[in-house]
Amino acid sequence: MYSSSRKGSDHCFLCLSGTVRGMIWRQLISDASEYSRTLVWYAGRKVGVAGSHFEGAKGIVVGVLKARRGTYQKPFLHVGMVFLVVLAVSGGSVLVNRYPSKALAQSGTGEEGQTAAPESVDITNIDTVTQESDKPRRDVITYTVEGGDTLSSIARKFSNEKLGINLDAASIAYLNGFSVGKVLAVGDKIKIPPVSGVIIKVKSGDTIYSLAKKYGLPSPQPIVDWPYNNFVDDEKFSLAAGQELVIPGGKPPEERPAPVQNTPKSSLFGAPAGGGSGQFAWPIGGAITQYFAWYHTGVDIAGPGGSAVTVADGGRVVSVLYQNYGYGYHVIVDHGNSYTTLYGHLSRIDVAVGENVSRGQQLGLRGSTGRSTGPHLHFEIRKNGAFQNPLSYLR
Repeated sequence: MYSSSRKGSDHCFLCLSGTVRGMIWRQLISDASEYSRTLVWYAGRKVGVAGSHFEGAKGIVVGVLKARRGTYQKPFLHVGMVFLVVLAVSGGSVLVNRYPSKALAQSGTGEEGQTAAPESVDITNIDTVTQESDKPRRDVITYTVEGGDTLSSIARKFSNEKLGINLDAASIAYLNGFSVGKVLAVGDKIKIPPVSGVIIKVKSGDTIYSLAKKYGLPSPQPIVDWPYNNFVDDEKFSLAAGQELVIPGGKPPEERPAPVQNTPKSSLFGAPAGGGSGQFAWPIGGAITQYFAWYHTGVDIAGPGGSAVTVADGGRVVSVLYQNYGYGYHVIVDHGNSYTTLYGHLSRIDVAVGENVSRGQQLGLRGSTGRSTGPHLHFEIRKNGAFQNPLSYLR
């Protein structure tokens, strides 16, 4: 009897122990799961905060770079090259110290200390080729006059149709302080501007508006659009006395400014909605105040604010953005044939993303939003994403 009772007690104890063990394991698993979720949440929160700080810092840097538009290009390149050189030198010394035998073998010294003679290289038959860069210039360069050179031929030599740079003799003459008819002598050194126009030193009281008027521009927008011009206040485009300023398309005061080209009125009817015909109509009438160039990827058509802007060809609206910088309020239309058009600086937008539009349909009103000095339409044509000169397409 006693033995039977003892066996029953042991059996109940084992059952009880198994239950307790199961409860303990379940609690441990639950606690570990909760701990893991808490750890993941904490890590995610920390990463999120760090990412937020990084994005904020990146935004500040990007804002400064955008505001200066290329001013810091050379310092960044110099710092980057210095960093790479230091990295290469320090890395090389570490490798040599860690693997001296390999470094010794690669230097040409054998086990007995004898140095192998390097193979001779014949450099007499190596041709040196100098290739002109297609990158636009920001600085004035010095050119040495060669036989047969004239100001006009030199201007053609430094023009680049691909980049929209059509340098003229008057710009070179004004920069060097002589007349267009000057006869050049072989060996003369003359300064070549990066773009047609004038380069001046800003005087106290000068503004982009007064300088545009003085140098024959219908609008100060070309001054603002030149990417290497800096401003004390990038919103008001104020200038500092003594700073150098490039005025693209500017003419010396004694010369009459070139007449403005007027655009025809845009056609009212054309390709059906949603499909491009490949023929582009003028989106608005007005005066062309800024032409296509490497630094200005469209044409500016100035005129009264609030005038209707129409679609240049049938297509579909793929982007509608309201910005206080850059293009300002602008619309992009995809014409379905590898072409897209952009309409910038609008004061009002009358279409929505996804809407099919027809040639001649109103999409907004001409304005001065974004980086603008007065009412105008900035109009672009792109083919497979590459900027085209709109004047080659508009009819």
